[in-house]
Amino acid sequence: MKQITHLLAAIAVVGLATTGPALAQDKTHAVASFISGGATGTWYPTATAISDMVNQAYEGQPVSTLPGKGAIGNALAVGSGQADFGLSYGPFLLAVYEGNNPVLNRDGLKDLRIVANVVPNTVQIVLAGDVPDTVFSDVKDGGKLRIGVGAKGSSNLFGIEKILIENGSDFAAVERNGGFVMEGAQEGLLDAFLNRQIDVYTNTVGTGASDFQQALATRSSRLYAIPEDIRQKMIRNWGYVAYDIPANTYAGQTEVVPSLDLSTLVITNASMDDDMVYEMVKRMAENKPRLVSAYSGFANWEPKDMATGAPIPLHPGAEKYYREVGWIK
Repeated sequence: MKQITHLLAAIAVVGLATTGPALAQDKTHAVASFISGGATGTWYPTATAISDMVNQAYEGQPVSTLPGKGAIGNALAVGSGQADFGLSYGPFLLAVYEGNNPVLNRDGLKDLRIVANVVPNTVQIVLAGDVPDTVFSDVKDGGKLRIGVGAKGSSNLFGIEKILIENGSDFAAVERNGGFVMEGAQEGLLDAFLNRQIDVYTNTVGTGASDFQQALATRSSRLYAIPEDIRQKMIRNWGYVAYDIPANTYAGQTEVVPSLDLSTLVITNASMDDDMVYEMVKRMAENKPRLVSAYSGFANWEPKDMATGAPIPLHPGAEKYYREVGWIK
């Protein structure tokens, strides 16, 4: 009798062990697409990791990752219902949501919603030693600026252009004043800065990046502190997020440097059901190691960051989770 009792207990334990995962996967969902970036970039593995985590909650693995068309194309696709999830940058997302601007020259796509903020990139600017802190505001008064801004269509060029605009100037004024705006790959811009062809080097990338380490170590220079009034205009008008580069991020940088983050956001549309969005953010919050394995940039990311940097409304499913864990009020 004792042996039978033990056997029945063992069967019960096995039964509990096998029914647990099944209960976690007894939900079904229609197929949902998650558009990312090119297969060789960081957005594709990021979207794939997130999709895999969500699929653990459903039978049939409904979420599939597809290459996307970049920040603007993804926002347009999700906002118009051609895709269910996507990745985009805050400023482009805000422009598509609001509409009637150079990014979207018609009514905005008001069905766009934020799911989560993932790894941000930081606007970082290095000034050569003899360049004044007022270099951007001086342009409107005839000041000379020689600057590298990134490739045409890049998020870096976009941000530097907007900083000039908020200082009452633009790229055309730089050229009129006898300076010049150098576009192109970051490697070429770094070489130009080190060879003194330009005096201001910029990039929008994770802090501690090797190009900035080299720029600051090789040429007498310093990080540019973005003035607070300009930061607030960039936040209000273009969807950036205030960020302070911590002291000692780079050799010789002993003070905090005020800057801006370009939020990378997981997006969806208002029609996506709350349950799937809730599962997405919950599983992201509880599986940071999986995200780090997909893209090393998540190493300095914290799950609570998911609830920050939203320039347009959150999806209710995400909002529900963030309220439960106390990340928003």
